[in-house]
Amino acid sequence: MLKLHYSSKLFKRYLSSALYLTGDKAREQFAVLVPYLDFKHKLGDFERLKRNVRLREYPLDCDNLKLQWDLYRDVEKRKQDIERCRTELQKRIQQSTDEEEKKALKARAVQARDDLKMLKERSYAVADAFIANNFLAIPNDLHERTPEDSGKVLHEKHAPPTGKSSGQNNLVEEQFEQYGPSCLYLTGDAAWMDLRLPMRCCETFQEQKYILFCNPDFVRTFLLEAAMVPKDSLYLVREDDEPEDKVNLLHLCGGGSLLGFLGYFTKLSVFPSVLPLRLVASGKRYHFERTQSNEVHVFGACKTAQEAELLFDETVQHCRTFYDQLPVGYRIVQVAAPELQPAESMRVDVELYDEQEQRYVKVAHVCYLSDFLSKRIAFIYQDGKAQKFPHIVTGQVLSSVDLIKLLLRNGIRVKDLPFLDKFGAK
Repeated sequence: MLKLHYSSKLFKRYLSSALYLTGDKAREQFAVLVPYLDFKHKLGDFERLKRNVRLREYPLDCDNLKLQWDLYRDVEKRKQDIERCRTELQKRIQQSTDEEEKKALKARAVQARDDLKMLKERSYAVADAFIANNFLAIPNDLHERTPEDSGKVLHEKHAPPTGKSSGQNNLVEEQFEQYGPSCLYLTGDAAWMDLRLPMRCCETFQEQKYILFCNPDFVRTFLLEAAMVPKDSLYLVREDDEPEDKVNLLHLCGGGSLLGFLGYFTKLSVFPSVLPLRLVASGKRYHFERTQSNEVHVFGACKTAQEAELLFDETVQHCRTFYDQLPVGYRIVQVAAPELQPAESMRVDVELYDEQEQRYVKVAHVCYLSDFLSKRIAFIYQDGKAQKFPHIVTGQVLSSVDLIKLLLRNGIRVKDLPFLDKFGAK
């Protein structure tokens, strides 16, 4: 039996990483993958790293990271020195003809083996402290197009006032029956919109050669860590006979999310001829302490950063095509560095104007992740004999609950959305 748990307190005992398991933990826990640890890129320029952390206002202690990095390198160097010593001793043992000398060399070789074994056991704690708790917490590099301190409006569409009164808030209450954060029922126009808007959004992207995907609703902890999604933002699913020390747990995310795609691409190797990939999925998305929603998520993968930037701009344009059909004003905003999620290099938000509330409401976003996520889930493509990591563009291009509430609050019904007629609206 599977049981949902709502309290974030359950995560306090799971201190180990599920994405990176040291050798001692791998004896008891199943290591799904080994992420690519690009030390040279991430730690080769500490000033750039500090600037990235500062602009993001991200809680990472760079000075402590540097100390951990130095300690880790020192331990790895000592292990390599002992390995070289053992290799030299083996060669000398094979070449020696003096039995007494051989005996002494063999004793030294045994001592070197024991020293290496002891050092490896002690190095696990060093690697765990540095990689699992520090290195894997380093956020993605900022894209040059990301503003440093405040967002930038890239596109704005104004719409004539609907002329509806604020009494339309009663319509929202009538058609949204909410019984807590995990239970929501929609009726009337809200239910029709919840059915048709995701279908029409998916079709908009399918017309642009996107492939319709169906994703699972559940993911393991290592994928949350790979995407740098907080564990307490999703529901934890407890399984029968689950060991107390298990770190790779099960979480309810919903198929209409980035996490839903990641299980498919983890440890996947593709030919470069299949890139760029363009995928779109519609499904539920479950949030801890937030109402579940039908959402549409896109996922794209390209060989190079240049191709990915073009795909990013194309995806934003496809969003404009969809939201241009709505009789409300909206804007597209380039998000500033402090508002980015750790895995994001660049993001734009789609914000619809709520005439009744006199404010903009975010209903969608598109983000560029570079090859940051591919390295963490071992998603590769073959370039001759070399293995390279695709650059990823992804985004939630529709969130039905937020959108429907805004439409109903401003007096917009199904009959006011003629582009849904093809699905049988009357």
